[in-house]
Amino acid sequence: MRDIVRRRVDFDFDPQIVPANWYRDDAHLTTFWNALSLLFPEGERFFVESVRRYRDRIQDPELRAAIDAFVGQEAMHGRSHRAFNDMLRARGLGRVSERAEQQLRWLLGRARRTLSGRGQLAVTCALEHYTAILAEQLLAQADHRDAGHESVRPLWIWHALEESEHKAVAFDVYRAVGGTYALRIGIMLLVSVFFFGETANVHVRFLRAQGQLGNVRGWGSAFAYLWVRPGILRQLVPAYFDYFRPGFHPDDRDTRALLETWRERLFGERGTLREQLREVSAA
Repeated sequence: MRDIVRRRVDFDFDPQIVPANWYRDDAHLTTFWNALSLLFPEGERFFVESVRRYRDRIQDPELRAAIDAFVGQEAMHGRSHRAFNDMLRARGLGRVSERAEQQLRWLLGRARRTLSGRGQLAVTCALEHYTAILAEQLLAQADHRDAGHESVRPLWIWHALEESEHKAVAFDVYRAVGGTYALRIGIMLLVSVFFFGETANVHVRFLRAQGQLGNVRGWGSAFAYLWVRPGILRQLVPAYFDYFRPGFHPDDRDTRALLETWRERLFGERGTLREQLREVSAA
């Protein structure tokens, strides 16, 4: 049974309050997350299009309701990250943000023109796997979570919660419309190249704009944190390769207890985001 909740949560990011280096007080690591945020709004618009295209072909009423909830959640994620990205622009990153978004729109436009509907849905499945395993890690690891400044931490935790809630929707739609294993895996390999390439491209653009591109020590410490110790990206490698199993399903990774914990922490009677919650509806 799916339990996907559409929540309207209001966020406000004041550039006078949010530190420039809000993750571990480190420019390179902060820029990694800023680059992801910049990619989210356009990416999530693509996700919504690819899943909603098949809604009327789905016979299962539960899955159709989950599609509607998925669309609602992703739309709110895009809205909230646009607010976060506006804060980055207010810091003088407007020009670089605009160019990076233009390039991403071009890439996604190419995908729309060259891939079939199932191919575009496979792209969404691949990227939803990335967001799901990143989200699970963020919710599960206190050191990772708490490394973000308190002024922006709620955005990322809330986003992680909802990514975990709807992690199987696109995959289930893909299977329901006859998506094949070969296409799913081929698209994942292609997506992996473009995902890391585009993230690195935005990362470099941001660092150059901040005068940090030549900071060799910063590059070294960021690489060590991401890939060596604690190695938050290295830790995700087994979960990434799990996607290549023929019988893989996103719900194989049981995150129900984790979700219950964070629903209560964020939106329970004493939840940290309860006062910012404006509207709630469930699938």
